[in-house]
Amino acid sequence: MKQPTIHSRDLIVGLQKGLALLQLFSQEHPRLSVPEVARMADMTQSAARRFLLTLVHDDFAQTDGRYYWLTAKTLRIGQAYVDSAVLPRMLRPIVEQVARTTQEHVSVGVRDGDDIVHVVRSRYSHITSMSIRPGSRVPMYCTCSGRLWLASLAEEALAAYFARNRPRAITPYTLTDEAQIRSEIALAAERGYVLVDQEYEVGMRVLSVPLIDREGRLQATLTLTTHASRMTIEDMRERYLSALYEGQALLRPIMTL
Repeated sequence: MKQPTIHSRDLIVGLQKGLALLQLFSQEHPRLSVPEVARMADMTQSAARRFLLTLVHDDFAQTDGRYYWLTAKTLRIGQAYVDSAVLPRMLRPIVEQVARTTQEHVSVGVRDGDDIVHVVRSRYSHITSMSIRPGSRVPMYCTCSGRLWLASLAEEALAAYFARNRPRAITPYTLTDEAQIRSEIALAAERGYVLVDQEYEVGMRVLSVPLIDREGRLQATLTLTTHASRMTIEDMRERYLSALYEGQALLRPIMTL
């Protein structure tokens, strides 16, 4: 979709800073003090305090006088996307069809910065995983969807990604050597699909194919997740890859809208 030209004079800086401040809170930083927010957001402590107090006033945050944390009201922001976005609703019937065919969990992920975000997941699922719930964010270097996105990058952009994101071991199976990861990325580009064995979550094997538009641009990924105990990597590829390719073909017209 063609984006309009946006000039800096049209931007509301305060809104930009407020949205950026909301994103400072995470699993690693569930509670933040004014000095911490000021440092992380590169603003004065006075400005950080005013932003935080505004969030408290509007019930998006709470405070004990020293630390601040988000409230459940912030979920409305993400839910607004789920309720209003056209793409997830268009993707769902085919995602459910692939899930019924394979009897496995199927999801669609898109890139958001240096992360992958799942925007659709099948209702059918025999697995319990925190990494595939809608809105969950996962790194790119150790996930199927992420490696497909990294395979689409030019060398300069790929080098910049690794400069920003030093691989770390999330499970005992996670590849952390950049050369090895780059080899897997190159293999993804060559094959047109990715298999990952328990690198992000122990016990989970994952298979992904790219969702591209009619001009060949990567727009999203179609992913199948199963328990490692159910089958080998080789069996997974032989059993499910064709179903994912069928879903890929059905979704291509939607990716072009």
